[in-house]
Amino acid sequence: MKLSFRIESPEDSSGAGDSNSPGTNPDYPDIKRYSTEKVSGILEGYLAELLPASRNYDAAEISLTFMNPDGIRDINRDYRDVDEPTDVLSFPMFEAGEIPGDIPVLMLGDIVICPEEVSRLHPELSRDEGISLMLAHSFLHLLGYDHDTDEKQAAMWTKQDEIARKILGVLE
Repeated sequence: MKLSFRIESPEDSSGAGDSNSPGTNPDYPDIKRYSTEKVSGILEGYLAELLPASRNYDAAEISLTFMNPDGIRDINRDYRDVDEPTDVLSFPMFEAGEIPGDIPVLMLGDIVICPEEVSRLHPELSRDEGISLMLAHSFLHLLGYDHDTDEKQAAMWTKQDEIARKILGVLE
């Protein structure tokens, strides 16, 4: 199985549009850094382990977008009724255990990360540590993990920390 990222152009700093190509926005110069073959290879391994049905597909895809605080606030308000910026949002394409069998590429879903909010909400982490953690966290949400009970949270936090450490290791 080959996992790839579909990189979405981040908004410009005004939040007024998406005139910049991926990786060229001065606010997000490192967007492509998180979508390399090394990072996707790590997630491929976890995908096969955590979602065995994914092995039935030749390819899987995740949309990864870096967004400014105003843009992620709009999405958070529109989809979660929370009118404030956040560090990361995840939008799975399917419910856990309900993977459609008749599609050529397993579309896992969308991840939206706001680096400014990651830094604000997690000041103890470096930029790479924070983004790696958010990528791992949202990846697990795409696979059906949740943290709505203490037991689920403990399992998710353990796995996300493990994945984030591996991602961070290939970025260094």
